[in-house]
Amino acid sequence: MRVRNIIFLALTMAFILSVVSAQAEEPTWLFTVPKAQTIKEGNFDIGFLYFDFGVIENLELGIHGIKYQIPNSDLAVGYSFLPMNSPYLVFSPDIGEAELNVGFKANPYYFFGGLEFPISKDLKFIAELNNGLDAGVRIFPTKNLTIDLFMYFSRYKIYELNYYGYKYRKIVIEDYRAYPGFWIVYSGRFK
Repeated sequence: MRVRNIIFLALTMAFILSVVSAQAEEPTWLFTVPKAQTIKEGNFDIGFLYFDFGVIENLELGIHGIKYQIPNSDLAVGYSFLPMNSPYLVFSPDIGEAELNVGFKANPYYFFGGLEFPISKDLKFIAELNNGLDAGVRIFPTKNLTIDLFMYFSRYKIYELNYYGYKYRKIVIEDYRAYPGFWIVYSGRFK
């Protein structure tokens, strides 16, 4: 019952904010999946579970780790401290209105992917596959503010220590639980 109430409130808030908001500069990560884009030099993303900076052109450093975008390409390489704790390679091809991010990492569940699809100018639907399945919305309430509301379906919470405790064994659906997620990010520029 409590989860239903949280979902209802989140969707209601997403709808209200989408009606009265303006497009934001958005982070270079989905919920747990990186995009191939990096933060521009001199810019930053700061907030709840965000603390990332554009160090130089095509290089980003912060709580998510270090990421380098190959110049003039849709490909990036990096090392994620949170949430993957792994080196990775990510590809974000141009597929039109939606955005696709697919990649490989060194930790179990080697493949990861994420899809963003705009619902309106101020609201996106996001779905990911990365050590579990998650889906939710990214809301742009003001020009530089982003709010992510999502549900994560996994055996472990996103930042739990044994989150990567994958064992090569039979998958039992009853072992999996849904966990709510919430990120808030302000994207800005150093003067």
